[in-house]
Amino acid sequence: MAAVCQVVVFLATATTAMLAIAVPQITSTIGLGEDGQQWMVAGYALAYALMLVPGGRLGDVWRRRAVFVSTLVLGGVAATSAALAQTPVWLVLSVLVLGGAFGVASPQILGLFQQLFSKEERGRPYGLLGVAFAVALGSGPVLGGLLVDMNPENGWRLAFAASALIAFLAAALGLLLIPASRTPPERFWWRRTDPVGIVLFVVGMVALWIPMVEGEVAWIPGLWVLAPVGVVVLAGFVLWEQRQAKQGSPLVDLSLLRVRSYGLGAIIAVLFGAYDALYYVFALYLQDGVGHSPLTTGLVMVPIAGGTAAGAVVGGRLAWRAGRRIVAVGLLTSLVGLAAVMVGDLLLPTFDSPHSAALPLLLAGLGAGFVLSGLGSGLTNIPNQAVTMSQVSNTRAGSAAGMLQTGHRLGISAGTVGVSTALFATLDRTGDNWLAAFRVTLLIISAFIFVALLIALMDVFTRRKG
Repeated sequence: MAAVCQVVVFLATATTAMLAIAVPQITSTIGLGEDGQQWMVAGYALAYALMLVPGGRLGDVWRRRAVFVSTLVLGGVAATSAALAQTPVWLVLSVLVLGGAFGVASPQILGLFQQLFSKEERGRPYGLLGVAFAVALGSGPVLGGLLVDMNPENGWRLAFAASALIAFLAAALGLLLIPASRTPPERFWWRRTDPVGIVLFVVGMVALWIPMVEGEVAWIPGLWVLAPVGVVVLAGFVLWEQRQAKQGSPLVDLSLLRVRSYGLGAIIAVLFGAYDALYYVFALYLQDGVGHSPLTTGLVMVPIAGGTAAGAVVGGRLAWRAGRRIVAVGLLTSLVGLAAVMVGDLLLPTFDSPHSAALPLLLAGLGAGFVLSGLGSGLTNIPNQAVTMSQVSNTRAGSAAGMLQTGHRLGISAGTVGVSTALFATLDRTGDNWLAAFRVTLLIISAFIFVALLIALMDVFTRRKG
């Protein structure tokens, strides 16, 4: 069962990387414009994030295996449609459905772990998920580059076809290997999904998300106005959920945030989401700053994913025994790794020529710094999920997982937007000095991790004192 969940995590993560790599070829094949490119790549992430909370709630009130398998089938159909797309609108809509389907399937994984494994047993499957995530981060750009290079005109169609095949295979294996629920759903189970709450949540998140991710889209004037609208709608969502909680059928149980392990873990997940901006800025630095090809860039980033996979395995095994202490160790390890990169960078004689600095930076970073930071990432994410979900009941596991993953996705988006803004501002100020801009982004990412470390240490020491 855990192997099936690994496949789904790998597929959902690798699809993002393959999309980014295939964008130039898609543009030349079916005339996908700049706006279409933004909506395809960012739209996939948006649809995925929007469906996490509703998908988690759906699994709570219906059958998790049925939700998991049916959404994987829907994802396979959407990927097939994308592979056959003849127009930009057709392609973008298919990708949106694909992201939404994976977003519904994802919280079912943590919900199934809560349901099928005891607290002591969950560390190993959580660690396996971390390995799948790390392998996807490392191999996604490489696989995307290989498929695109195999067919200069339609390699991107092969990428979508491969995603469809894996989704259908995972659905079949899920039907065979995941035990069915013995409790039948209520007669009017759909009422407990809180449809009003879903509408408020989706509208508020879209209004808040679009300015964050698509803040420079020229064809939507005054886009920033959507941000305060999103805040107001989400405030209404909170009030509605408080009302629904009294009736026993909220979309999200906000009282979970008052549970110490869950509330602190959710904050750490949001803050550590900024770490994922490292992949974005490193890819930009290697391609636009140094001039490497997408395939070479993907290969260079493999050691980071290797460190993450190793950390996930170790962290999964230690999560139950060490608790939040292993999370603190992971955060500290990430900071040390990024510091090693910056120290090696500062020892360079000059940063006026990013080309001349590239090799020493990569040797310093990949030889120690990035491997260490990846190791810290694996030691942080997987144990933090296990500890955060440890006091959540099975009946609330799906919505709790959806809330946690949505917060992490928000952290990734906010961190990426903040880091990319600082990156381009530094480039403007220094006359396209990529190495200086890269240093600034590492400092910002380190600041987010440092705050998360302080919260983890506070939890560790106050628990020990109590």
